[in-house]
Amino acid sequence: MYALDTNVFITSKNTHYGFDFAPGFWDWIDKAHTDGAICSLDKIKDELDAVQDDLTTWAAARVPLFLPMDQSTVASITQLAM
Repeated sequence: MYALDTNVFITSKNTHYGFDFAPGFWDWIDKAHTDGAICSLDKIKDELDAVQDDLTTWAAARVPLFLPMDQSTVASITQLAM
């Protein structure tokens, strides 16, 4: 499983994958999450919520995409950072 960070969402929305221009990208995120291929973290959703824009609305409808930080998540992130 791949974990998406804030930059993936914000840069995509603000550049080549805007909601109105590339809806297929956002549909792919939904499908990839449903298929168990991607996720993100609740802390990332908190960052997206701070702006209050279309991305905030999009994320609010996809709460299960944003997993809570638990001990296994912290251990995985630590392992990736090494």
